[in-house]
Amino acid sequence: MSGSHLRYRDSYHPEWVTRAYEVAPPGFAAILDEEAEWLKACAAEGPLLEVGCGAGRLLAAARFRSRSLVGMDLVLRYLTAARRSVGGVGWVASDAQRPPFAPETFSTVVFAQATVGSLGGDELRRRILGEIARLLVPGGVLLVTAYGRGCREARRAWYRAQQDAGLLPPFDEAQTSGGRFVFTNGFVSEEMTVEGLAALKPPGLDGGVKALKTGLLGARWSRAITRDRSANGAS
Repeated sequence: MSGSHLRYRDSYHPEWVTRAYEVAPPGFAAILDEEAEWLKACAAEGPLLEVGCGAGRLLAAARFRSRSLVGMDLVLRYLTAARRSVGGVGWVASDAQRPPFAPETFSTVVFAQATVGSLGGDELRRRILGEIARLLVPGGVLLVTAYGRGCREARRAWYRAQQDAGLLPPFDEAQTSGGRFVFTNGFVSEEMTVEGLAALKPPGLDGGVKALKTGLLGARWSRAITRDRSANGAS
């Protein structure tokens, strides 16, 4: 894999993944709370996978109803922290471009925490979303979140709080503009539009994108149940 997302913020501070959310100002904490509630409400029944799970914060916060939860991340340090703090979840270290699961394994796949905005371009975004969409059973849902324009000031305040705590490097002021925050270690976090996120919908999925109250964008895309499967199920 290549791109901004490889310059993970914990390369600057090893405790980023466990401490960053502790310093979240109220405005950004509201975004985190709304994201967890929206994901819980939209998830389907059955096995659930979170791609880019970090230390398991969201799997714990959303309290998904599924009895089969799997968290997958590329960073072993994140998964080590997850195993210490979150129970009842299977943890897998893997690249999202090559997920180690058979097609049609999960009822819900979550790609949240606005990770899609840190991938460094639409080509990689489409590639990853296409790969994880293949993991959905017919009728399963892919849930994706991204920062919208309404999150911009709350994000800036959160990044400043992390910088003040020594968790993040300074902004690259020459490259940071509007809703695109660039850090001196090369990490980039970009906001998206409803239309831009909707354009990333993988083939074979239906559904749409909405802006939540805090400005976070949420995509709920579902895999259609084919006519043959419907007929077989009814026979």
